[in-house]
Amino acid sequence: MNTISTILGIFFRFIYDVLSKGFPEPKSISFFAITIIISTFIIRVLMLPIGISQMRNQKKMAELQPELEKIQTKYKNDPQTLAAKQRQLYKDANYNMLSGCLPMIVQMMVLIGFYRVFYEPATYVFKEPGLYDSIAKNFFYIKDIDLKDTTLILPIVAAVTTFLSSWITQNSTANKASQTAQSQSMMNTMTLVMPVMIFMMGRNFASALVLYWTVSNLFQVLQQLIQNVIIKREVEGV
Repeated sequence: MNTISTILGIFFRFIYDVLSKGFPEPKSISFFAITIIISTFIIRVLMLPIGISQMRNQKKMAELQPELEKIQTKYKNDPQTLAAKQRQLYKDANYNMLSGCLPMIVQMMVLIGFYRVFYEPATYVFKEPGLYDSIAKNFFYIKDIDLKDTTLILPIVAAVTTFLSSWITQNSTANKASQTAQSQSMMNTMTLVMPVMIFMMGRNFASALVLYWTVSNLFQVLQQLIQNVIIKREVEGV
């Protein structure tokens, strides 16, 4: 993770330097906060190929749904045979169920990397002595996003965007197609639990990290909405 944090730190500093040397800094939002937003957006764009791969797998799962329902109905009282038939169906269709986890794994690795960057900015980004302490770090109503948001506004927004991201993904055509009753119940629980966890963590983490998570969620919501429309049209043959 140290390597990821080092790379993110170099990337972050590059964007910050471009902004600070080329533009006057706004009073309401610091270049530090703007850099978080821009770097998050760029990272999510770079992750789009993973999202596209996930979309293709979602489309394939939606196409497999009719056959999957037949298997589930036929072998509903024989769990072992049902599992074997499902695995064979996925294998024949060249569908990889684990591919849906890849974007979340990558996102969590980036999140951990950013956590280290924001926890030790003088180590990974602003290495010059005293530089980090001298720069502005305000974000509208938050005077210093290196600190916790005591108003809890940003943690609440992070929790809400986490719920939206999970709910939209959970209710996509492909996800509904791939879920059993048990997995659907588990996902419904996670959709409710994750926002609470994010809120609790957001209360204790630096606002900079919470801002990153919120912007990332908003990008994910937009991306998933677009993917859902594309998948629905392609499956319906529109």
